[in-house]
Amino acid sequence: MKTLHVLLVLFLSGCSDLCSVDLLGESKSPDEKYIATVFERNCGATTPFVRVVSLRYAGSEFSPEEVDDWVFTIHGQSDINVSWVENTELKISYSATGDNPTQRDKWEKVIIKY
Repeated sequence: MKTLHVLLVLFLSGCSDLCSVDLLGESKSPDEKYIATVFERNCGATTPFVRVVSLRYAGSEFSPEEVDDWVFTIHGQSDINVSWVENTELKISYSATGDNPTQRDKWEKVIIKY
C-alpha cells in the first residue's frame, strides 16, 4: 500500500502548478487539536479528479501540497464524510463511485477507521 501511495504522490505532484484545489469541508477533533480537511484536486482533462482527506494540527495553515498529511485519496468524485469518534480517532466513509482508494490507518497520534 505504501508503494501505491508513493506512486500516487509522484503522479499528483508532477502537476502541482496546473492543478486546481476545491475545499469541500473541514472538521475539528473534539479537543480542537486536529483538523481533517476534505478537498478535490483537478489537474486537467487528461487526469482524473482526486478527492483527498488530509490531517493537520489546528493552528497550522491548510496546504494541499503536504502529501505526507494525506490519509485517504480516491480517483473520481466520491462523497466523503469525516467524523471524529474521539479526540484521536477519525472515521472516514465514502461512496463506492471512485477508483483506486488509498487508505492510511494512522497519522501522528490519530487512528483512522473506515
